Amino acid sequence: MSIVIKESRDVDKIVKLFKQHEGIPFTYLMNIPIVKMLSQLESFKIFVAETSDEVIGCIYSLDYIYDSGYVGGLLVHKDFRGRGIGSRLLKTALSSLSSKHVYLFVMENNALAVSLFEKVGFRKIYKRLYYTISQPLNNFYETQKVTYDVKWYDLKNAIGFPERNGVINFGYYPVEMMEEVFEDLKTKGKVLRYGSVIAVMEELQGLVIEDRLYTFNDYVFRKLRDVEATKRIIEVNPFYTILNPSDLASLLNHLLTLGEVHVRTYYGDPVASKLPLTGNIGALTMEYEK
Repeated sequence: MSIVIKESRDVDKIVKLFKQHEGIPFTYLMNIPIVKMLSQLESFKIFVAETSDEVIGCIYSLDYIYDSGYVGGLLVHKDFRGRGIGSRLLKTALSSLSSKHVYLFVMENNALAVSLFEKVGFRKIYKRLYYTISQPLNNFYETQKVTYDVKWYDLKNAIGFPERNGVINFGYYPVEMMEEVFEDLKTKGKVLRYGSVIAVMEELQGLVIEDRLYTFNDYVFRKLRDVEATKRIIEVNPFYTILNPSDLASLLNHLLTLGEVHVRTYYGDPVASKLPLTGNIGALTMEYEK
């Protein structure tokens, strides 16, 4: 039986494959709206494994920003697993990207997928932890404590930077935080300090599709057609010069004046974990460096 790996724009066949596996562990139907929306982007590519004109596997890739790319949506039909199709799809997606740093998300308990990614050359970076905040944590913040006077040295040596291996979430997708990236974001007013907290921020547009919230920054959102944002979101990656939860709480109160706040951090964050918040443990972030 011949199995061909090729690029495709037949989104309907991808949707069919995902729906065939509804209810099977590690099948994420939320990939369906992502594929439908991002297929509008020139830098977004879909690859399929096909036999007898039937799609039995898929993956997508995206060249993002700051020399960082992303792969996701890897799925192989349950009747065709164990034949190396996932590895072939992954290698094809990686070869399609021009970005030096490539990321993916995977649930830590998905041992087979983690093993596959490691064999191809991915390494574990950190396990995500995130909070959604729509109400003030207290009634306090001092506007005068907000400053944009942050140096690259300050961030690089802050608590949380080595723990995340210098990778942040920026518009949902990971980005390698290098000095030139830091300087560009600082110029755009997306790096600030509040007391002991250094924050890297991005404004997101939230779209609710089938009761699920999808978030995109302007780099992606402005290229999408026939979509309308329903919520303004401030995404924040916090880092710390000392462990002071009250500074983080006050910073979040300040950011709430701009929109709903999504905190993107790492499992084990010693400051965010002290706040009266319910955190959601997310997927493991893995990186492939070309």
